[in-house]
Amino acid sequence: MTGDAREMEAENLARVRETVQMVLRDWEWMTWDQLLADDVALSLRLDASAVNEAGGLGGVAGDLQVRGREEAKRVLSSIYGDLRSGLSVTSEMVSGYAAALLGNLAVSSTRENTAASSLPIVLYMAFNDEGEIEQLTVAALDLHPLVDAILAAAKGAPPAQTEPSTYVRSAIATAVEASATRAPR
Repeated sequence: MTGDAREMEAENLARVRETVQMVLRDWEWMTWDQLLADDVALSLRLDASAVNEAGGLGGVAGDLQVRGREEAKRVLSSIYGDLRSGLSVTSEMVSGYAAALLGNLAVSSTRENTAASSLPIVLYMAFNDEGEIEQLTVAALDLHPLVDAILAAAKGAPPAQTEPSTYVRSAIATAVEASATRAPR
């Protein structure tokens, strides 16, 4: 790769990061139509036992996948109040056109004499060239697969031909997939 190509790539990555940061910063001031791509893929992977124990997240538990802006808006409208009031973001990772917000979700219990519980959660977003979200995953997170994926990434550098943001996106996706299919430890 030539010096000019590296400089162009660095400028492109800086522009992408700035776009992603702007969306994350201005989220509350943007409409779903501004945030979501027409063909957005929304996945909710909420561990049914943990979420049901807590009383649900906008009435949604388990796995749900929808495609398209209108369907995504309908689902997001049902959970957004709980996310907005209960989500505490503890970590933010941005790599290329992807961002992952890690945190805890405080969910009030619908059961009498049962305290609210906290659920580790990740919001994973992949953006298109226009800065719209083309993939959004909201998942209850078993932290062990995430730690395993981070350790695996730290122990072995990504192959030289693999773009770093692709490698990071893959590690996060692997952790979310593993979390959705494993029972908590």
